[in-house]
Amino acid sequence: MSVPEDPIRRLARERGRLLGELGVTPADARWAKEEAEVLASLSHPQLSARLPESLERLRRKILRWIR
Repeated sequence: MSVPEDPIRRLARERGRLLGELGVTPADARWAKEEAEVLASLSHPQLSARLPESLERLRRKILRWIR
């Protein structure tokens, strides 16, 4: 009787194969950060929509100025 493969390991192997086909390397920090944010959002859904980056920077500047 064979032991079924761990689904997490299978998913990781498939993910690595697909990313390699896309040309993504471990040095692609931006890709890794965005992927991590997506995975985190799946486990901890956020109710608010994300602001575009330019508005987010403006919001942070305003909050710093208020302090």
